[in-house]
Amino acid sequence: MELKYKRFFKPLIARSGPTGVYSDLRFWTEAGDLEGLNLNFSYGFIKDNRAFHPLDEQKMLVHPYHELLVFVGIDTNDVTRLGAEVSIELGKEPEEYTFDRPTVVIIPAGTPHGPAKVRKSDMPVIAHYHVGLGPEWKADFVLKKPRSSEQKYAHLVKPLKSTVLPHYKPGLVDEKGVMYASAFVGPANADQLIWMYGRDLEGLDVNISWGFYSKCGAWHKSPETRGGAHVHPVDEALYFVGLDPSNIYYFGAEIEEVMGENQEERYIINRPAVMIFPRGVVHGPITTRFVEKPYAMIIVCLSSGHETYWLPAPPHIYI
Repeated sequence: MELKYKRFFKPLIARSGPTGVYSDLRFWTEAGDLEGLNLNFSYGFIKDNRAFHPLDEQKMLVHPYHELLVFVGIDTNDVTRLGAEVSIELGKEPEEYTFDRPTVVIIPAGTPHGPAKVRKSDMPVIAHYHVGLGPEWKADFVLKKPRSSEQKYAHLVKPLKSTVLPHYKPGLVDEKGVMYASAFVGPANADQLIWMYGRDLEGLDVNISWGFYSKCGAWHKSPETRGGAHVHPVDEALYFVGLDPSNIYYFGAEIEEVMGENQEERYIINRPAVMIFPRGVVHGPITTRFVEKPYAMIIVCLSSGHETYWLPAPPHIYI
């Protein structure tokens, strides 16, 4: 039988990536890996205080597309803990910004940026991913000019904090911006989640998340989500990754995704992978079948919002 949706499920492959950007292997994907989505992405761990993005402290990067650099912790008890102090330089006359909680740095197209550097830490490792709004990673390396003391780019450095939408139920998102999806949406949904929309990302046509997951069962069981099958009018990619810095290929869970309007195909992942959902492709329900250790999932949706249409649950036949 031909599997119509198989091409939308891809194992993640650790690569060295472009020369001079990161020192360790990372998961990298571009449009050619993502069924043509206008996206380049990487995920990995920062394990020391060397400069990165780029590695050369005398240079900066310039991309022809907008980019997000996301810095997060791996303490699954507290998604708001970064566990380090990180700095990054932004602008033609570079300004240095320092932060010590999970943060997204917004890089408009053409803006010189980097390097980033872990200044000090109380955890040995942080996680870091980038989202580039272009089909492939491209950058010019430019010499860094003398540093400026101005703060023209401060608005581009934002603590990770969930966008709160009018229809959210009280208690879904707390005062720190943490979403508790497992308590409100479905038992296997995120224990703790931060989800930012375009309006909090300088109006970019993208929304992103970072969340920890540890429970088995259905991801969507609330009345609003019906049977869990849904569709978006925009492209989306879900990155399932582990949190073990000693083994980037360790995932520690098994996830089942159902595909198609008639729920005709089922796919299971048990290693780091990306699920690709082009606009109009029906997907769900999603079920966590097994968890050995907590894992992370990153949503990258190529729209400022996350418009979702929930389909009625199909009838079930009991014998």
